Amino acid sequence: MRPRRTRFRFPVLFVLPILVIGLHLVWSSRPHAEQGQAATPQTPAQPEELTVAERQVVQYVLNLFANSKAGKPNIDPEAVKRDLNITLTPEMEGRIRRAVVAELRKIAEARQLVEGSSPAPAFAFPGLGGKPVKLSALAGKVVVVNFWASWCPPCLHEMPILNALYTQYKKQGVAVIGLSLDEGGLDVARPFVKKLNIQYPIAASDKATYQAYGNILTIPHTFVIDRKGIVQKRFIGNQERAVVEEAIKQAL
Repeated sequence: MRPRRTRFRFPVLFVLPILVIGLHLVWSSRPHAEQGQAATPQTPAQPEELTVAERQVVQYVLNLFANSKAGKPNIDPEAVKRDLNITLTPEMEGRIRRAVVAELRKIAEARQLVEGSSPAPAFAFPGLGGKPVKLSALAGKVVVVNFWASWCPPCLHEMPILNALYTQYKKQGVAVIGLSLDEGGLDVARPFVKKLNIQYPIAASDKATYQAYGNILTIPHTFVIDRKGIVQKRFIGNQERAVVEEAIKQAL
């Protein structure tokens, strides 16, 4: 169900800290780093002089990035040719890639991150089953908020783990909310939720909410919120059950 691969692609990274996403955007078949690996620091390069056409493509990519619900445009040379009437060469692709990465690094450095001891941003959405999903309605409970998408394999791997924890701890005052970042909304998410037999509430996040939680660019992305509405733990990438369970126990 994932989008087809092209060499001119900006996928969401599943396992790396979002502060370094700009360093790892992939335009080729180079594999992603494995979960748990630290990002390798890189020395910023001097800005390259771009042609007028290359600057057009850079702006085109950044516009797609800004307008995409979860900041994850997938483009290819055919799209650039169709939309801008610009034929890309390998040399142009390299310069454009580096220019876009530099701009995304600026975005990453500027955004606010929701970390431990931060108040959890409020949200309210219609739920998959028709009932409203409202964070304030869960005041006094430990809440696990999980940002996910149907095209994200690590998300689909982690959701049954969260479901099991929800089933085990809900009588102790633990709630889990899944916020989908699928561009198509709940209609896209619905069959995956049904297939995985997820019992906790699912809603579609809007852009303002995932930006409020740190302009999330990496999923799955999970927050454990204590009974006072304070974020106690933030997880990037899918986690083992024991890790999330320990965070829930600490927040209880």
